[in-house]
Amino acid sequence: MEEAQAEVTAIEDAVVKPTTVKSFTSPVTADVIVDPDVNLAAHIVLDDQEIQRRRDLVRTFFNDFWTGAYEKPAAFVERLDQAEDYVNERLAASGEFWQLDAKTRTMFGLPPRANSRNSGKNGAARD
Repeated sequence: MEEAQAEVTAIEDAVVKPTTVKSFTSPVTADVIVDPDVNLAAHIVLDDQEIQRRRDLVRTFFNDFWTGAYEKPAAFVERLDQAEDYVNERLAASGEFWQLDAKTRTMFGLPPRANSRNSGKNGAARD
């Protein structure tokens, strides 16, 4: 009977006074190299609706750039090249984090640049 009482007391102690379990986890630290040249936005997969929204923005800013211009290059790609800096300025001013560049042109189905960026593309004649 004394054994039975000792067993009940041991069970009660275990239920009422649970033992403290020590955790064997410790904080994990890692060295992280941050490269400011990495464009995290480039890793976002865009749906068709977002691509169309962005194309519409480019179209709007492109048209704004050429409104009132009397002399325009004959080729669309040349007009787009000349408007690119303006479009990118407007995108940034609108709070957009993306820019019109070679990758964006491809994504939107627009032609690649016809000339290099250093060949003096700022020649839109306006009045």
